[in-house]
Amino acid sequence: MMKTFESRNNAPALDAGDRAILRELQRNGRATNAELAAVGHMSESACFRRLKKLEDSAVIENYTVRINPAAIGLNLTAVVSIGLANQSDDDVVKFEKAVAKIPEVLECYLLTGTPDYLLRVAVMDLEGLERLYATVLRRLPGVSRFSSSLVLRSVVSKMSLPL
Repeated sequence: MMKTFESRNNAPALDAGDRAILRELQRNGRATNAELAAVGHMSESACFRRLKKLEDSAVIENYTVRINPAAIGLNLTAVVSIGLANQSDDDVVKFEKAVAKIPEVLECYLLTGTPDYLLRVAVMDLEGLERLYATVLRRLPGVSRFSSSLVLRSVVSKMSLPL
């Protein structure tokens, strides 16, 4: 019998077979069902059922491809700190809805302390960052403070979660 790991925060319990499937998909998102079954030491039909269950329970959110930003002309990444004038529910909702619509924003995090939000943005160059700031970011609802840092190079960039 396979060991089942404890479930936290209403997350589904994952056993060793589920974790093997997830690890392999993180390593190779194009893995076939046969490859996943082999890694998980199970039949293809059992693997398919597990995969469907992982998708249905939203453990697997989606399948995607990772693109090299520089290969498509997005040569500059910046980390942008944003402070809001106040933290009313209405202002937070307005800000979050507006920032979610900006294509250059790759990630947005609500933080404790200062700043209120941290964004990771991708643009072509410094002029692109200046244009993004002038025409979009500083016009976001409720923004009172804004600062940015340029990313010189990526030291660690993982999409895989520790399983």
